[in-house]
Amino acid sequence: MLNMIKADFYRTVRSKAIYFAVILILVMLALDIYTVEPGSLGIHLSVDVGQQAEMSSELSQMDYEQLRALSMKDYRKLRLKVTGYSLDRDILASNMNLYYVFLVVAAVAVAADFSGSCAKNTLSSAISRKKYFVSKVVFVMLVCVILHFLNTYVMYFGNRLFNGGNLASDLGSVTRITLLQLPPVLAMAGILTGLAFLLKRMAVFNAVGIPFVMIVQMLLNFLRMALKLPEEVMHYELQTMIARLAMDPTLSYTLQSCAVCGGIVLLFGAAGWFSFRRAEIR
Repeated sequence: MLNMIKADFYRTVRSKAIYFAVILILVMLALDIYTVEPGSLGIHLSVDVGQQAEMSSELSQMDYEQLRALSMKDYRKLRLKVTGYSLDRDILASNMNLYYVFLVVAAVAVAADFSGSCAKNTLSSAISRKKYFVSKVVFVMLVCVILHFLNTYVMYFGNRLFNGGNLASDLGSVTRITLLQLPPVLAMAGILTGLAFLLKRMAVFNAVGIPFVMIVQMLLNFLRMALKLPEEVMHYELQTMIARLAMDPTLSYTLQSCAVCGGIVLLFGAAGWFSFRRAEIR
């Protein structure tokens, strides 16, 4: 299995897609750092994460139309005057953006194998399906964790370099947040790996994987409103978990999030395994 993981690393490093994923991370972080505000891909959920930031009087007194009329440079100047605000913590709270980077990893490692018939060749060389499946899951999760930490430290030092220390937390705090966010990061990797084994073909995987999280968010919101469920139900949606885990969560919430994410990994892992075990590989 270790040799398969090493082979996947070698193949991934030689793939243009992984460099696209890294460039995507860098571009998103550069925009966040320059505008002094985290960007968000997909649906933005309103989450009470308990962070208090005192806006400068000049910024807080401006209405929406005035803000829209500002150039990016002027908006940046105003954002830099914000006091009591940790930009790095806010960017980490938006780490759901990494889902679209992880999608590239799962596509290269799993979906491309099926589309290019590499899976059939590998399985015909005395490699069991179980060994193949486990090695792919471990590889995707490992690469996603590496990208997660890369995202954190590039963002942290980039923010300190370009915006100064007044908008930055200490290194220990951002490392702690990065570790706390590992369960939802692994859950995202588990979802995408499971979908890749379920759908197999690259085109189908991309068509389903790209809107998947947004569809789930809309469905959960609809069910919550239709069934009149408490708002706290949404605290265990992935994007919300990532945001709340970045903002000094309680121990009980952290443990509950770990349990939910573990269940997600097991659910999609089981679905992917049973589909792969019974499928005819061509």
